[in-house]
Amino acid sequence: MRFIRINKQILLGFLFITFFGTNSFGQKKYDFVIVIDAGHGGKDSGARGVIENEKDITLNVALKFGRLIEKKYKDVKVIYTREGDYFLELWERAAIANRNHANLFVSIHCNSAGNKSAYGSETYVMGMRRMQENIEVSQRENNVILLEDNQERYQKFDPSDPEAVIAFEIMHSAFQDQSIRFAQLVEDEFVKDGRSSRGVKQN
Repeated sequence: MRFIRINKQILLGFLFITFFGTNSFGQKKYDFVIVIDAGHGGKDSGARGVIENEKDITLNVALKFGRLIEKKYKDVKVIYTREGDYFLELWERAAIANRNHANLFVSIHCNSAGNKSAYGSETYVMGMRRMQENIEVSQRENNVILLEDNQERYQKFDPSDPEAVIAFEIMHSAFQDQSIRFAQLVEDEFVKDGRSSRGVKQN
C-alpha cells in the first residue's frame, strides 16, 4: 500500500460507526456484514494532492481492504459504498449500511494538514457533540413511517415520541462503546506495524 502526500502532509483517518445487531435480519450465509466506504468520489475530490486526489486514494485503500477481508474471512460479507469514481451523498452511504443490515461501517479518508509536523493515523467515532443533531435527523427521517400503510412492522414506533428518543439515545450509547473499542484496536494495530498513532477521537 503506498501513501501519497497530499498538501505536503497526509493523515490517514478512519471513521467507524458500528451497527452490532443480532443477525436477525435473514443473514444466514454470512456471520458478519461490513460496509466499506471510500470517502468522497466523483465531483467531490476531497483533499487535492500534487499527484493524486483524496477520492482516488480512499477508493484504492477501500478496495484493497475489502479484498483482504474477502480472501481471509469467508464468513464476512463485504459491501462497498462505491467501487468507482462517482459521487454519493452522505445519506446514501448510511442507507447502504442500513439496507444491508451492516454490523460495521468503515469510512476511509485522507486528511490534509497545514501543520508540516502532523503525521500518523486517526480513528474517529461519532461523539456526543453530534448526539442532538443525530436525534433530530433520526426524528425527521423516520417521520416517513407515519405515511406508510403497514406501520405494524415498526411495532408502532412513533418518531416524535420522547420515549422513542430515549431508546435511540440508549442504542447510540451502546454502539458508541463498541465503536470506541474497535477504533482503539485499529490504532493499536497501526502502532504494532510501526506507524504513528494520533489516537481515537470523537466528533
